[in-house]
Amino acid sequence: MSNVPLARPARATMATRSIRMARVIMIGLDAASLDFIAASRGALPNLARLLDAGVAYRLKSAGGDLFPASVWPSFYTATHPGEHGVYYPLQWDETTMSLRPLSDLLYCEPFWYDLERRGYRVTAVDVPVTWRSRLQRGVEITDWAPHEPMQGFSVQPPGLEREIRREFGAARFGPEIPVRKTKRQLATLRDEVIASAGRKGALIEWLARRADWDFLIAVFSETHRGGHLFWPQQQAGDAPIDLPEGALVDCYRAVDRALGNIIDVSLDGRTMLVLFSVHGMGPNRSQEHFTRHIMERVNDRFAAASGRSAPPRPRSLMRVLRERLPARIQHAIGRAVPLSWKDGVVNRAITGGYDWAETPGLAILGSVTGYVRLNLRGRETAGMLEPGSDAHARYMRAICEAFAGCRIADTGEPLISATSLTPETFAGARSHFLPDLVVSWGDRAPVARIDSDVFGPITVHPPTGRSGNHRAEAFALVVGAESGRGHRTPRDIVDLAPMVRDWLAQAS
Repeated sequence: MSNVPLARPARATMATRSIRMARVIMIGLDAASLDFIAASRGALPNLARLLDAGVAYRLKSAGGDLFPASVWPSFYTATHPGEHGVYYPLQWDETTMSLRPLSDLLYCEPFWYDLERRGYRVTAVDVPVTWRSRLQRGVEITDWAPHEPMQGFSVQPPGLEREIRREFGAARFGPEIPVRKTKRQLATLRDEVIASAGRKGALIEWLARRADWDFLIAVFSETHRGGHLFWPQQQAGDAPIDLPEGALVDCYRAVDRALGNIIDVSLDGRTMLVLFSVHGMGPNRSQEHFTRHIMERVNDRFAAASGRSAPPRPRSLMRVLRERLPARIQHAIGRAVPLSWKDGVVNRAITGGYDWAETPGLAILGSVTGYVRLNLRGRETAGMLEPGSDAHARYMRAICEAFAGCRIADTGEPLISATSLTPETFAGARSHFLPDLVVSWGDRAPVARIDSDVFGPITVHPPTGRSGNHRAEAFALVVGAESGRGHRTPRDIVDLAPMVRDWLAQAS
């Protein structure tokens, strides 16, 4: 192996602390379920070992019930979505009236950058929803094997990338294409998850043994991918998924094996290990595929009530292709094309074809919950709805009544559980980036048919093929260095960063 440095020397101001008496390693299991781990502990000896040795905390997940993609920035900035502005990998941009990659719109600084400025030696590996590294001295790897890539694989310091590629290979954990898959495709994807977990564990151990660090954070995204694809179906929807038997346990078992050597490196008497997840996973209950269809009907009805002709229904070639191309073809194309091309297709499919002068609002991209964005004058470049006007109030009532009046066709259950107005829930410096209204669905597996008090029957087949989806259920398991005795008790994911800062400062 070459002698590429893994971390530059700490600043001279830290010379008096050259012999470190304490350090912290945080190992994230992205979208992992603590309940699933506990129920499967017989197959997960290393996780069982940590459960027995540590102190477990069930945490609230700031913003995770409404904006599942916001949880990683909430964790590493210790703020809520109204402050950091992140809600989805592709976000609405009011200046271009389109969906754009998050990385083009915002930047959020993780707390380990402040740790480095204070003189701590930092290593970070594959933390989701982070930008290309801006560390000055530490080691940071982004988008090597993420569930959802942001900007592509990058390494700081740059000279380390060649060695990583030689020792562990290029990133081969392809993107998740949210379409239905055959059992054979799912078996192939299970094997990809298992192989990726092994490579990720080897990379983390290699860095942990070689780098001179005070704080190391690394995340396994394989639990996230496995949860979406292989969560055991507890309630059948209109088209149950034929899952490979035991696939989710197989994914967690692969992560558990990868953790073994990392644990051995960590539990040395002076290191606090924090095993954590900033949100959880459970059965898929999303009916997001209805959001756009309901909103288009709301817009038609609102135009007619306002004495205008209903705007033409948006027609987009990309939307037609997404709705009509066989899932196996969409899956193959999505895995083959560059991320930028895929994002462009999704943008055109969601936002293409609108006459903004006649569109007071629209459904924008979501996954677990439904997102509605208003086309407001003074905020959107092509805004048509005057904020605070009578028309604004009537339109909001129409939206809420439309969703509240929808029921599952075969049972009569309500389609939704709640609607939430974002400005009331997440005020903050970046709240204008967020959707204006969030629709939370009822406790039912995805269905294809609903009945509406306003619009009659609506049929839309669930497209994603996900058996599992996010839950706002987070946890932290603190192990070693007397289980971090003296740190503040975390209650929410936003408490984890201050806990680490405090513990490092007190223990040093």
